Amino acid sequence: MTVPAPPDSPQPVEDTRGPQPVEDTSGNDPWAAPGSDRGDVTGGGGAPAPVAGPPSWAPYPMPVPPPRNGLGTAAMVLGIVGSALSLAVILFWVSWLPALLAVILGAVGLRQVRKGLATNRAAALAGVVLGITGLLVSTGAGVFVVTQVLAVNEERKAEEEAARVRAEAAIEAAATRAAQEKERAEAENQRLAAEREKAAADERARRLSFGQSYTYPDGLKVTMAAPQRYVPGTTVFEAPKNARIVEVRITVVNTGSQGVSLEGAGLPLVRDAFGGLVFTLIDGSGRMKVLPGSLAPGEAATGVSAYALPAGAADPFSVGIDHGLGAQRKNVVWSGPPA
Repeated sequence: MTVPAPPDSPQPVEDTRGPQPVEDTSGNDPWAAPGSDRGDVTGGGGAPAPVAGPPSWAPYPMPVPPPRNGLGTAAMVLGIVGSALSLAVILFWVSWLPALLAVILGAVGLRQVRKGLATNRAAALAGVVLGITGLLVSTGAGVFVVTQVLAVNEERKAEEEAARVRAEAAIEAAATRAAQEKERAEAENQRLAAEREKAAADERARRLSFGQSYTYPDGLKVTMAAPQRYVPGTTVFEAPKNARIVEVRITVVNTGSQGVSLEGAGLPLVRDAFGGLVFTLIDGSGRMKVLPGSLAPGEAATGVSAYALPAGAADPFSVGIDHGLGAQRKNVVWSGPPA
């Protein structure tokens, strides 16, 4: 069997007749036996013609090598695989390799076709085209994926930056609120401390010694004189034995511009050294004086009363006056030894 030659090369003509004898142009029969009549051919002079030699045979044609179509076929297959893989965007990193191999093998196959060593020019050309297509698509897919990844990274970075900014703003706002709360707490503590100090100062100001004065917010000025020994006359109740009887003299003046009520201030609270209440000692001498119920602006008044302090509980003793309305009501206490 003969192998077809490349299209661009001349095609040999196959001879199917087998070996042929070489034609004898001398007019003698090469198959005639010697001495036979067929072999006796006379020449022009009647002499026999010379006998020809053995017959010559035609040579066999040279075998033609088979076409080398493997590269073109491989290029077409790789081009199909590369193009198919490139359609899946996520596989762009895989599709470029078979596409590149398809281009290379297809180019080599076309070179072999031009040299007459291969006959599948269409397959090799298809491999080149598909390979280039696969490379372009995979390159585009790679660019698209890289762009998307960069965009996602940029978006993530932007979100992280925004979250960081929000967190810093929240921390700063929390720190500002904490500082403000601290300032308010400190201000409140200072206010409370000031109020406590003021109250303590007012408390100290309302804890006086006999002979000192105190002025209430409404303008009532109260002065508690130093206690004097008091000798009672005829008393309603007999004083306890060994009791120390003292006189308590209170002077009040309305220094304000409006009248003030002395309700509750006319009867002072007297306590012995142990805090026990001491009741007034009433006699019939007429020396006792009770404060009026109110004072006009600029008016003054004096109250006098006597108290029998128990023996052993007279030093010191205290006298308290309550005056004022509601939250303005204050207790002032004078204390000291008896006369």
